[in-house]
Amino acid sequence: MNAIFPTFLKRLYRKEPISSFIIVVGAFDTVLGGVNEIGTLMILGLLTSGVAIGYRWWCIQQAEAGSDRKSKQLYLPPSSNRSPLPNLDSRRRPPL
Repeated sequence: MNAIFPTFLKRLYRKEPISSFIIVVGAFDTVLGGVNEIGTLMILGLLTSGVAIGYRWWCIQQAEAGSDRKSKQLYLPPSSNRSPLPNLDSRRRPPL
């Protein structure tokens, strides 16, 4: 458990460092407000963590929805509809 938990946190923190930092700050404010019995700091920490978790969840949902919508985009029509390309002869010189 000791080896798995830090590697999981490191991987998660490297993936999205800004939202992870905001979650940690909010959790720290929550703990500090709870221990010192400062209700406003605890509520501020809970709100900060909640907003950061919600933002991260929203970003994950947007990424999943975006990957589903992406389809194969063809820039050229299928080869059966095209006329054959002319052969380029390197021996011929272009007119000047």
